[in-house]
Amino acid sequence: MTQPIEANTNRASRAPYVGMTAFFLLLIVVGVLFLLPKLRHRDALEAEAKVAAGPPTVLATRVVQGDPNGHIELPATVQAFDQTPVYARTSGYVKARYVDIGDRVRRGQLLAEIEDPQTAQALLQAKATVLQQRAQLQQMEANASLSKVTNERWQGLVKQGVVSQQDADQKLAQASVDVANVNAAKASIAAGEANVRSLTEQASFARVTAPFDGVILTRGIDRGSLISSGSQNSVTEMFTIGQSDKVRVFTNVPQASAVGLRNGHVARVSFRELPGKVYAGTIARTSQSIDPNTRTLLVEVDLKNDGRILPGMYATTVFDVPAGGAAPVLLPANGLVIRTAGPQAVVIDTDNVVHFRSIVLGRDLGTVTEVVGGLKAGDAIVLSPGDAVVDGAKVEPQFQ
Repeated sequence: MTQPIEANTNRASRAPYVGMTAFFLLLIVVGVLFLLPKLRHRDALEAEAKVAAGPPTVLATRVVQGDPNGHIELPATVQAFDQTPVYARTSGYVKARYVDIGDRVRRGQLLAEIEDPQTAQALLQAKATVLQQRAQLQQMEANASLSKVTNERWQGLVKQGVVSQQDADQKLAQASVDVANVNAAKASIAAGEANVRSLTEQASFARVTAPFDGVILTRGIDRGSLISSGSQNSVTEMFTIGQSDKVRVFTNVPQASAVGLRNGHVARVSFRELPGKVYAGTIARTSQSIDPNTRTLLVEVDLKNDGRILPGMYATTVFDVPAGGAAPVLLPANGLVIRTAGPQAVVIDTDNVVHFRSIVLGRDLGTVTEVVGGLKAGDAIVLSPGDAVVDGAKVEPQFQ
């Protein structure tokens, strides 16, 4: 009796859940039947809209051929034509300084004097030593003269049998020794005079002079400063002199434009601080090699300075660069597509179908880029292609 009662109880407890499940399933079926026609109708409307709209409209242009003799604009820096630091060749204290930063100096002009008592004292001692050696030489020459006369007399006496041969040989040897002493004294004097010349030259380094005409760019000493000479790490840099009546303008030219640059090519240099002024120059020299780190060619342009160009200034240099070979095609900047496949352009064929074409770039001229391969003059290309422009799609071009 207990089991039938429990079974009936379980059925009664499950009945509400079964009813709710059936109700929700019914709602789902009704919703699907209600929404399915609407979805089909929406897809049909979208398809009809696409058919009515036609191909997507794109902006297009036809590429043109550029000038084979183009130009390139690059930043540059200015340096003095000749610029060198002036170091001390002797140690001591600065006795006097005659120039300062910005002063114009002439070659050989006295810049500063160094007080070097050690070298001065050594020079006096060397000169005194030479005087002493010369006095000794005079004494030795007198001894040698006496020995010569004595030897000649004894050689005559030995022939007469008055003196022994042994005594005559001793006089001959003494004469030879005195002659050797004279020669040794002369050699000592020559060495002493060489030492005097060396110390004199060393003492002359106390007078620091300008190596060429120029301007004092920096000053590292003042009166009373300790000057050291010796190894490179301890040498005192006294001044820096630059020759600024002529300046060097250095530019790093990218590899793509470096091949056409040669000495003598025209260059125009301008400065932001000198508006309206353009300096004309030519390429004086190049490094004749590409820097492997930057892939650029170092180019130098020499300019005559009118007094307004300061070494260290930032400049802008424009080179007339021959492209070499056929004139390149100019591609607008918004027509260039960069993808994993490399630089490309979207070309429109005669049926208004677009194709992504790989191209070879030349120089970047700002608003346009030279194309040396992949395009020809007159090709129609898409400008600023959007997501709707895919390879093989038909478009409606609007040419600018």
